[in-house]
Amino acid sequence: MISLVSILKRFPLTIFALVVLSLPFWFPYIGGYVGLATKMTIWALFALGFDLLLGFTGYLSFGHAIFFGMSAYTTGLMFKHFSAEIIPAMIIAVIVGTLASVAVGYLTMKRSGIYFSILTLAFGEMLHSSALSTFGWFTGGENGLTLPDLRPVLFGIRMDGLTMYFVTAFFLIVGYYIAMRISKSPFGLILRAIKSNSQRLEYTGIDVQKYKLGAFVLSAVYASVAGSLMVVYEPYVGTEYLHWSTSGELVIMSVMGGLGTLIGPIIGAWFMLYFENVLSVPLGEEWLLVLGLIFMAVVIFLPGGFVDGVKKLYNKLTKNSADVEGK
Repeated sequence: MISLVSILKRFPLTIFALVVLSLPFWFPYIGGYVGLATKMTIWALFALGFDLLLGFTGYLSFGHAIFFGMSAYTTGLMFKHFSAEIIPAMIIAVIVGTLASVAVGYLTMKRSGIYFSILTLAFGEMLHSSALSTFGWFTGGENGLTLPDLRPVLFGIRMDGLTMYFVTAFFLIVGYYIAMRISKSPFGLILRAIKSNSQRLEYTGIDVQKYKLGAFVLSAVYASVAGSLMVVYEPYVGTEYLHWSTSGELVIMSVMGGLGTLIGPIIGAWFMLYFENVLSVPLGEEWLLVLGLIFMAVVIFLPGGFVDGVKKLYNKLTKNSADVEGK
């Protein structure tokens, strides 16, 4: 008999697509709602792209809110000054986010470790401060970019409810498929080699800097798409989209889910948002304390995140069943 695990290994994309597409229909039974499912899907795409950088190359960026926020502002400005159609707005937003990632990546990827992390944090804070003051007349300053009475549309179809959800689900499924292909490609193998020992890889003649920049830009493209979708979902751009705390939440989601697994950061994003919006209600003001304790427990006892916990549980169960059959 084919086990559930073997089915998951043979058809990971199919199983993933079925879970994502069916989410709005079973999510209400555990306290969720369509709007939250949409937000979870957007953040899952954000975290998935981040895993291609941190999980594969080991480079911890605290500035990925740059691309999420820049894309969000670009989408909002396109809606405000041009059209409510989402396709041109998203295309321009992703181009802006990608170009920004090339510039930031070129300047920061020359360093590694804590120096790289601090540099990305510095760029993020500079941009956030600029949005509040220098470009406040353009971005709305502390009030953010408000878009009153805006109703984004896709070929005339209004983007709300289930329609909006399935659009975001489409991007997440396609993003997951691309990430899977990358992880199994020579490019993905080189990224893992960079994480293992980049100096030794350089001795083989490979241009490591080019691959690191490629991973950085690729993860920024995911962040840009997610940032644009967030404004389509909720026609408002808050300054927190550029704040370091957004990057911090992304890191926590990825670590809790499991770095380098692709599915782990997605699970981490879903868990964080579900905990914040549903499980936090009975916990009241103490929900952040509980979440912090959960995060500490994961880091201490499950360094590989939730995915590592599931693997350990499965191995233990299969070992026990094998011992029983042996007896």
